[in-house]
Amino acid sequence: MRSTARSRRRALRGRGVALAAAAVVVLVAAGCGGDSGVSQAEVDEAIAEAVAALPVTVPGMGAAEVDESIRAAIEELPPPSEAVTMAEVDQAIRDAIAAAGTGAPSEAETPAAEAAAGAAEAPAKSDAAAYTRFFVEEAVALYAAGGLSAAVDYYSSPESVDGQWYVFIVSADGTVLAHPEAGLIGESLHGWVGTDINGYEFGPEMLAADEAGRWVPYVYVNPAGDALGDDAAFELKNAWVVRHDGLLFGSGWYVDTERILPALISEAAEHYREGGLGAALAFYNDPQGLATGLIPTVQYYNRTDTLDGYFAGFIAGPDGTIVEHLDPSLIGIPIVDLLGPAVRDATPDGVWITAADNPPGQGPETMRIYAVDADGAIVGGGWYRK
Repeated sequence: MRSTARSRRRALRGRGVALAAAAVVVLVAAGCGGDSGVSQAEVDEAIAEAVAALPVTVPGMGAAEVDESIRAAIEELPPPSEAVTMAEVDQAIRDAIAAAGTGAPSEAETPAAEAAAGAAEAPAKSDAAAYTRFFVEEAVALYAAGGLSAAVDYYSSPESVDGQWYVFIVSADGTVLAHPEAGLIGESLHGWVGTDINGYEFGPEMLAADEAGRWVPYVYVNPAGDALGDDAAFELKNAWVVRHDGLLFGSGWYVDTERILPALISEAAEHYREGGLGAALAFYNDPQGLATGLIPTVQYYNRTDTLDGYFAGFIAGPDGTIVEHLDPSLIGIPIVDLLGPAVRDATPDGVWITAADNPPGQGPETMRIYAVDADGAIVGGGWYRK
């Protein structure tokens, strides 16, 4: 993935090294004391003049940054053994500027160096939500530094795809401006592009995103999946969408329910332990949280016949009565009437329960629910079929 901030730093450093190679020869001139040597003040003046005359080719570069880069590079280079004249300094700087414009990569510009820089700055991909936000922030930074054309060109290219992550850019009216799938460019989120394979219209949800950002889930093809064509791997995707300068920048990650659900339910249970039902609901309804992003899609699926079954997200009080559920009509009934007595096997550390854990003939015919005992209450979620 291309990082605008890192690209700017590499460009600054590469340009600074080239200029420093010329300027460093005068560093010890004052100490040498020769009449032909130049002073540190003259070195400073030569650098300042070089900076002022240097054309800025990387968006966002300021003279102070270039000056700082040159001086930093100078500190890393060995001093010369003898003094030089100002004429030699001037010629060396001109040569260095010419060399800097050739585009030859410095050591800091190599893919290995970029990868190392990215590993140090980016969140771990195992933290998919954090990495997704980071990925979008990088896109906004590239746009801010290079403009819309540069951002569109890059994020419409295959090189911008990082496994399951890629960026899409959408105009204020919903037109797709950038996407690695060329066939989507120019299409509108108000049409088929903004509707998933199950009929869920996620386009309006994306267009409602503001500068604070929002999670928008939908089902889409995972580019990192193995299946292609008619057997494409459609998976639940959680996209992070941010509005900037009227444009929408987004990317997403594909939800591994076997991993995310236990983490989500366990965290909700911890909030319940600390602050009761109100705290747990606040966690679920956090506009920056993952749960809020998933709820609209889950509710859509439960209202339609697109899936043979139901998603359940619930909290049952210590007496076993449902006090919160994705389907409000189920609030007030005993949780065992919905999921069978096996739900009482919830532990403080959390456990998966299935239909096979119920006595024969009791509970759903198919079920996979993760449940946590939160001081006697049961916090859970998963899928079941009656």
